[in-house]
Amino acid sequence: VATSVLSKRWNLLWCSVPSLDFDIVDEDFWSRNDENTYNTFYSSVCSFLASHGDKPFYKIRLRCYISMHITESMKTQIQTALSGSCSVQIVDLYCNWEDFVIPSLVFSFKTLVILKLKYITLEDVSFVDLPQLKILHLENIISLTEIDLSQLLSGCPNLEKLQVRDLACEAKGKIIRLPKLVRVSIDKPLLPLEIFKDVEVLKFYYVMPIFQSNLYVNFDFHNLVRLQMSVEVDWLPILKVLNHCPKLQSLLICIDKRYEEEGVWPYPQNFPARISSHLKTCRLIE
Repeated sequence: VATSVLSKRWNLLWCSVPSLDFDIVDEDFWSRNDENTYNTFYSSVCSFLASHGDKPFYKIRLRCYISMHITESMKTQIQTALSGSCSVQIVDLYCNWEDFVIPSLVFSFKTLVILKLKYITLEDVSFVDLPQLKILHLENIISLTEIDLSQLLSGCPNLEKLQVRDLACEAKGKIIRLPKLVRVSIDKPLLPLEIFKDVEVLKFYYVMPIFQSNLYVNFDFHNLVRLQMSVEVDWLPILKVLNHCPKLQSLLICIDKRYEEEGVWPYPQNFPARISSHLKTCRLIE
């Protein structure tokens, strides 16, 4: 560390910091194409991990791109840090590295509050026990075993914010309620919407016809104020869900015209009537 030149006391402080927090997901940083800068960054990460020893972390945050400077030793150090931090509260990893697999025990850290994983390979998520987890982000995930999304969520009973994108998964298990869930962003409605009935914000990135049956509901989203969906062909039946959103204030529908037949859009015969009283913003984007 540069400040250690000023005083040897900085070395002790450096080793005692309970957080691993390095972030270089920055286009300006990588556009410099400076080998010395890359090497310095990854050397700093390795040096910090080595000096920290086996002391547990309360926060592990590492966001960086793939690089020739990432060694197998560095991957092992991070895996060891994760395995030895059973009392960690925050895990935020954005590591597009080949053959980097995080240990499955991360999904059983009982103190974990925030878990964000992007461009990560998972070892196994067949057992999930995250009683304190409030925020879960999973994006561009590769799993060595099949992921059952309903089973995964059942291990997060206090979840408040959920974001899932580009996650190869199924939904085979028992449907559970997440009463504290308020914000959801998810690729597609794999699960029946009843699991999200209490949310305030709901976003689907990609609604294909095969999943539209999960959008037919017989209950109301009493708390939903913002709804966003990206759709393709035959999307008008989706509007029926709006009859069950009595407090909706913002509606955004993004239409993928690549799959839409040319011509005039058909006018819906039964346009939802219940959205008029509270709706402030309605947008259709193609």
